[in-house]
Amino acid sequence: MLNISIIKQFMAVSLLLAFVTGCRKDDLIPPIDRTTTPRAMGAFIENNYDLSILTAALKKAGLLDTLNQGGPFTFFAPDNAAFNRMGVTGPGDVAKMDADSLRSMLRYHIIRNRYFTTTIPQQMDNRYLTLSGEEIYISTLKTVTMLPDNDMFVNGALILKESKRNIALANGVLHILAKPLKRTQGTVQDYIAADTSLTLFAAAMKQFNLWDGLKTNKPLTVFAPANSAFLKYGLTAERIASMKPADYKAITFAIYPIEMRPMHIFCTDGYLLSGTSTVGDGGIKAGGYSIAPGYSYNSYYGTETSSISILKKKAADWYPSEDGPSNVNYLNGLTNADHTCSNGIVHVIDDLFLNPDLMKQ
Repeated sequence: MLNISIIKQFMAVSLLLAFVTGCRKDDLIPPIDRTTTPRAMGAFIENNYDLSILTAALKKAGLLDTLNQGGPFTFFAPDNAAFNRMGVTGPGDVAKMDADSLRSMLRYHIIRNRYFTTTIPQQMDNRYLTLSGEEIYISTLKTVTMLPDNDMFVNGALILKESKRNIALANGVLHILAKPLKRTQGTVQDYIAADTSLTLFAAAMKQFNLWDGLKTNKPLTVFAPANSAFLKYGLTAERIASMKPADYKAITFAIYPIEMRPMHIFCTDGYLLSGTSTVGDGGIKAGGYSIAPGYSYNSYYGTETSSISILKKKAADWYPSEDGPSNVNYLNGLTNADHTCSNGIVHVIDDLFLNPDLMKQ
């Protein structure tokens, strides 16, 4: 069994290399407006090819003119690559979207006043009220000391570095995001009930008397395994209905909402909390286990990688869990992380943290 200190050293070196090798300058295409009089935000967005999907979305939502006047605004703007990661391939896909839903989504990316990255405190979960009336959470921390820019995230979405942040415009400032923000009006329970890929998770939460807490508790962070994860262990709806909670350790299913403890953890928070190491003591503790979300971004290729390590405390150290997989991924990548609801966050994952057959009393 490898000592966890070796794992920590390996992860620290790997993540450091990912950031150092990813230090290529990122420029919008065409380049940032360099006229003597800065353009208004709407005009700047409309004249940048890399923001063509966003332009189509703003026009359909009736918000482009708003960004050409008034303000000042701070806009956390997804570029074309960010939309592509969510399955939106071009303006044609935007045309099929509901205008009201699109307007609400885009307003969730905009706050009033002008906030450069240097004006945002270096801490977790700085709260800012958006034009939609809902709060966003901005976290900033210098995790790699040799790099000049702080790592900054909005609801778990990376603010890209160098020329893609702090774009000063006549009526505000623009920051480019690696992915669009996801916001659901209902509770965590409402989100899970509406997602047809989570029916077996909902059944397990009900069978183990955890369902009601997903509506009433706040704030919650829930790692919700997809149906395919349950079926991997032969956990059909019929088998779940036959399970007796008294036969299993309490943590068996309570681990997914982190024992209903008040937590507000985005997919990138594990990286921020533990610097370049995301294992053991840097993870989320629950019933003798550590759930350690990992994250890295390679700016050269514009790619994000992520996974969740599951460790178990043995004596004074942490080791990969033997009660289930030691590593779990978000279902279909980060597109299924950070679903922000009125009382918490849902992350959809592709495996169970704990194998119920190994968790019997």
